[in-house]
Amino acid sequence: MLPASPRSASVSIAILTAVTLALLVLTTAAPVATAGDAGTGSGIAGPDPGDAVRQSNEGTENRTLVAMKPRILELFPNPTAAENRGEYLVVRLPEQGNWSLSDGYHEASIPANASGVVALSMDPTNTTALLDDETASAGRGGVGEPVLRELDGYFPLAASGDRIELRRNGTAVAVVDYDRAPEGHRWRADWGEWRPRGYDPRPVARTENTTVTPFVLPDSPQVPVDPLRAADDRLLLAGYTLGSERVADLLVGAADRGVEVRVLVEGSPVGGFSARSARLLDRIAAAGVEVRVLDGDPERFRFHHAKYAVADGRAVVLTENWKASGTGGRTNRGWGVVTGASRSSSVGETTTDEATDGKTAADDLAALFREDATAPDARSWSSFRNDTEFHESGTANGSYPVRFEPPAATTADVELLTTPGNAADRLVARIDAADDRVLGVVPRTGGADNRIVRALRRAADRGVDVHLLVSGAWYDRETNRALVDELADEPIDVAISEPRGRFGKVHAKGLVVDDAAVVGSLNWNEGAATENREVMLAVEDESVANFYARAYAADWRGGGVHLPVGLLGGLAAAAAGAGAVARREVAFA
Repeated sequence: MLPASPRSASVSIAILTAVTLALLVLTTAAPVATAGDAGTGSGIAGPDPGDAVRQSNEGTENRTLVAMKPRILELFPNPTAAENRGEYLVVRLPEQGNWSLSDGYHEASIPANASGVVALSMDPTNTTALLDDETASAGRGGVGEPVLRELDGYFPLAASGDRIELRRNGTAVAVVDYDRAPEGHRWRADWGEWRPRGYDPRPVARTENTTVTPFVLPDSPQVPVDPLRAADDRLLLAGYTLGSERVADLLVGAADRGVEVRVLVEGSPVGGFSARSARLLDRIAAAGVEVRVLDGDPERFRFHHAKYAVADGRAVVLTENWKASGTGGRTNRGWGVVTGASRSSSVGETTTDEATDGKTAADDLAALFREDATAPDARSWSSFRNDTEFHESGTANGSYPVRFEPPAATTADVELLTTPGNAADRLVARIDAADDRVLGVVPRTGGADNRIVRALRRAADRGVDVHLLVSGAWYDRETNRALVDELADEPIDVAISEPRGRFGKVHAKGLVVDDAAVVGSLNWNEGAATENREVMLAVEDESVANFYARAYAADWRGGGVHLPVGLLGGLAAAAAGAGAVARREVAFA
């Protein structure tokens, strides 16, 4: 490449300067949805967890100078107390002075002798407990413990959204715009998002050289429960629902032989909590099993939709619920994986403890279980049962042929992905890095503009072989048909499943991306990615990816997997290229 001429360089500098000045003028004139210095557009307090944007200017400036700037550090407009008693905000004042707050309708003076990190409230008596609770549950992010001061004037914080200005001598020096504040959620500048009490984003946990056994349902209903049957030390089971008599028997049996058994389920599943589940959990709890239900207030997640188990050193991660239609093999096409012994490390921004070698995928899931089961929104079974109405529901009883036996265990590297937090970002990153193939299966999506579907479309546009299989169940068919029609002119292949007696309906949530597979509970909609507790496991191994790809190809065509004629004769002689042959043998004709 030829070096740029002095003239072109000077022109570039001039253009860059002009653009920068223009942007400064625009952002100063219209500081919409910002959190930071007035008019700089440095962050957003969005309407839901995950929608807020982290303040960006503090990472590039001298930390001493930043600490001297007046800022709005924290908002708590919507506590769970009646009439939002105790609501507060926290500001940073570099020195004493003529400070005030304004939302365009109300103004309130800040005590003239206030400086440093200051919590401001109209009701300090009730705010004290809220501040103490916040410090105990989340720390202070390095900004220091705030001094609580009473506002001089009426200044309510609107739960429905507001624009708050921190003023000095009547001039705005820091601004926060926010939309709806979810009940019980706080916004902090160091978070850049709304968070409920007890929620802590988790890093991706990577586990190396672990034994892995993939399987599909309804073909292999014994595989996900075998680890439960063999547990000697610990047995932790987490789910959206629990409706399987067989699973209940195994949990009770484990408790009877002295295993530590704990169960965690969602308290408000769509359609309500079934009487069948209640009867099973009554029996499980009576056997001495600790049963916890995520149904407290404020809730950290819209739904606890994760489906996994930890049995001693083994972990089971599923797309299916712990009931007959799922793990019982009675209806759903599902994917799952069992992991064994390994060593692990965490990736991304982690602490030393998170990066300690010697942990297994089971240990990482056990840590997640403990975090969720002991959080403030987790209730005991007895407490939940006393004020919950249950309803009767049916049980699936289908019977289907075994087409895909699980392969022999192999060794692979795996990543534990969770939401809210890292799972959706990680899926999109994997798809964006795909070179060869992306095979996606979900019951339904959030539409063509869903971020994961957009990633599939980008991959198809750059020549990657991309297929998306969705459910043909009656309640999904209209939505999925619309998606097929919308993407008909794009290079991505989308099909609606036709089980043809091999299973009842598609319920799997999975991906095959080149030589990796991702399995878990995450549906492809924004609510699942940002509001639910979801768990997925990414397995980096070609043989595992090919196992799922073969089952996928059969589901795509509604029949068996066939080798292309051109590969049959040369298969035995192709040992050197076995990986490439194995991938190409999956046909979608």
